[in-house]
Amino acid sequence: MTLLRTPPGTKDVLPTEAAELRLIEDAVRTVFADFGYGEVWTPTVEYEEVLALSGEKAFLTGFRLLDEHGQVLLLRPDITAPIARLAGSRLRAGVPPHRMFSVSTIFRRLSSHRDRETEYRQAGVELLGSSLPEADAEVLAVACRALERAGLREYRIGVGQVAFFSGLLEALGLSADLQATLVRDLVGKDLVGYRLAVETAEGLSDSERAALLEVPDLRGEADVLERACALARGPRMEAALAHLRAVHARLVEYGHAQRLLFDLGIFRDLEYYTGLVFEIYAPGLGFTLGGGGRYDNLPARFGADLPAVGFGLGLDRLHAALLQQGADLRPAEPLVLLVGGLDRHVALADRLRDACVGVFALPGDVAPDAIPVLARQKDIYLLVEPAPAVGEGEGWRVSDLRRGPGRTTSADGLAELILRLAAEGDPEPGGGS
Repeated sequence: MTLLRTPPGTKDVLPTEAAELRLIEDAVRTVFADFGYGEVWTPTVEYEEVLALSGEKAFLTGFRLLDEHGQVLLLRPDITAPIARLAGSRLRAGVPPHRMFSVSTIFRRLSSHRDRETEYRQAGVELLGSSLPEADAEVLAVACRALERAGLREYRIGVGQVAFFSGLLEALGLSADLQATLVRDLVGKDLVGYRLAVETAEGLSDSERAALLEVPDLRGEADVLERACALARGPRMEAALAHLRAVHARLVEYGHAQRLLFDLGIFRDLEYYTGLVFEIYAPGLGFTLGGGGRYDNLPARFGADLPAVGFGLGLDRLHAALLQQGADLRPAEPLVLLVGGLDRHVALADRLRDACVGVFALPGDVAPDAIPVLARQKDIYLLVEPAPAVGEGEGWRVSDLRRGPGRTTSADGLAELILRLAAEGDPEPGGGS
């Protein structure tokens, strides 16, 4: 028998997980809209020659296709470059700032040592037209609010500043080859190679060598910025630290400053990012949930000379973090198994739906031993079935199949009883009622 498998890095998503992912998407969309970000959609496929203008490394990992004219297309490997293209083609005449968000499927070829997915859902925002630290702070606040609206309790955001390190390289007057080596090692997280390159570099004083070795280790709470002051050499490095202090001050006002972990050892593609960079962490996971930063040079490559900052958040990764932290990902509207809802009691099923109760309709002659199996498979544990009459009307028993005996009510009180039982939540381990 042929093994029915999906390509590496892809997966099928079944109803329970899909419903949970949709709840997460809805939560982050709500936050984005609350901050005035408007949703944009870009094509799933883009011309390779257009995205190549970005110079972004994700471009190299894209899946390539040929259209009927022989032109090379890319399945979208990134959302920031397409939005920069959109800005250059559609928004140049508009008045900045432009606030946009997207929820998109991203496609990237598997890396042997980093990414686990080749197809995944990503949500993110882009703020174009402001270079102020307040713009960076807003984007960080949006990220925090989105994570918390989705239900994440424990997370930190590592915040770095590539302009600080670039300023150090500039101040030291290092050769282009040495600069390229140091940047490559740091972006690739090869700290051993970086240290070796610094220690064997010619023409450096002891203090210069010490500064190069110390910057990647500057990590901690806000006081780490004061430690960094001792390494600042010139106005560019001082401005980079002042920018971080201003961002921190605004995050205090937003109420999220405690989430920040300043880390001047965070390095992303320095040809792409120009200032603040950040990564989102949740404890116990071996990967980041997302990240972003300031990329002031990118929009100009597409004809829109606008400063820009944004982030992307992996929704599948956020889902994994939420499950690990025991978040409640049940829909607000409860779902019940209704015996007879498919044939004998269609009117009652619709009455419940009108009262914001979802109904998984079963035939009236469903085998009793099939119901627990269905409940487990569909993750629906509230069962509604006919019961002895209550007063002058029909009687209905509502049971939580994880708890034991149910409760009986009339048709008029049925929706209220279902909502009350759903609000009680999951039974405690070993408990019941």
